[in-house]
Amino acid sequence: MKKQKSGCSMEIDLLDAVLIPMYFILLFLAIFWLLVLFSGEDGKQKRTTLRRYPFFSVLVPAYNEQDGIVETLRSLIQLDYPRQKLEIVVINDGSTDRTPHLVEEFIKEHLEHNLVLLNQKNKGKGKALNTGLARARGEFFACLDADSAVRSDALKVMLPLFEKDVAAVCPLLKVKSPNSIILKVQWYEYVINMFYKWLNAKVNSIHVTPGPFSVYRTKVIRALGGYDEHTITEDLEIAIRLQKHNYRILQTFDTTVETDSPNTWKELFWQRVRWYKGSLDNTIRYKSLIFNKKYGDFGMLRMPTILTAGVFALVLTGAVFHALGKQALIFFFMLKDINFDLVTLLKNFSFYFNPLNLPFFKLAIAFTLLAISIFVMIYSFRVIGEKISHYGRTWVSLFTYLAVYSLFLTTVWLYISYLFVKKKRDIW
Repeated sequence: MKKQKSGCSMEIDLLDAVLIPMYFILLFLAIFWLLVLFSGEDGKQKRTTLRRYPFFSVLVPAYNEQDGIVETLRSLIQLDYPRQKLEIVVINDGSTDRTPHLVEEFIKEHLEHNLVLLNQKNKGKGKALNTGLARARGEFFACLDADSAVRSDALKVMLPLFEKDVAAVCPLLKVKSPNSIILKVQWYEYVINMFYKWLNAKVNSIHVTPGPFSVYRTKVIRALGGYDEHTITEDLEIAIRLQKHNYRILQTFDTTVETDSPNTWKELFWQRVRWYKGSLDNTIRYKSLIFNKKYGDFGMLRMPTILTAGVFALVLTGAVFHALGKQALIFFFMLKDINFDLVTLLKNFSFYFNPLNLPFFKLAIAFTLLAISIFVMIYSFRVIGEKISHYGRTWVSLFTYLAVYSLFLTTVWLYISYLFVKKKRDIW
């Protein structure tokens, strides 16, 4: 019996030895970002007037996008920008639906605009973007996913931000028409992610230039060899590559792009698997940047946290289930000792609670992190300029986001761990 107790004690100590450093790392990160939040610069780019109109190209990679491609193109021809200075290049990546037909019809109906359709066999988004990039004539270009719509003032807001060392500018990204619980969950997520991008912009640590209308300096992307055609997250890979070559990436909240988001948990699961698996792959690929002082906060903080986010999610969730499983096992053996006589157990049950037995150290850290999380959520909506009740009553979706979504993401990371261990090939 003594050996068993000793073994149990060692197991608890080992668990604490893993969890306590993680708590402190999370607390350190939370305090760091709070200090960034209240630092002198506000991180927002000052809006200036566009003084010249450089030729601009928009690349629209499309694979089976018949439901949204027309709306996307309509938003592009409504850009407040001289027609003679704007070209829109749609790259049909071997679609098997009506996408190319709808694009052709749209071009015929809008001959006054410079619209081009390029067709290729299905080779992936990276190849489609490179096909469009080879054709593009713009001094600057943007990629716009065929499920997104851009606000008309986008170019007049974003182009003036390109200073000498700026290679890319990202817009504010929002979920389009979040009218269901799952869409509202993603709406919360996007708002909070935009808040963190705002913080990252303050320390020049943006690590992803999203597909919905991130604007690039064309000669820079061409000099770097264009888009990677093998990664499943080309928007993250190109951003890390820009950071590796010491280019700046800016974030503006003065113009918006709305994007369609997955409307089922299954679709959301596979989207997140692609996003996070791509993040993991590219972080490993660019591991030389991790804790590299040459890259400042991006190397010392941003790159390591991309890698550890999934690990922390798995370990913390595992710790919760470990604790619950341990209590369940204790309860099982207690029932076994009384031959599973539940009636007698309930008759003799007496509630006893000693507050001195509470793990105050862990609770203090947990409540501190919880308080910071609530603050971040509230402040995120303030920074983005949204109201949490903008789309009606949100209590169910808010509870789903806070209580269910974290477990959902843990299942995503579990599956990614399986893919990583089994060295499964990425097929999307």
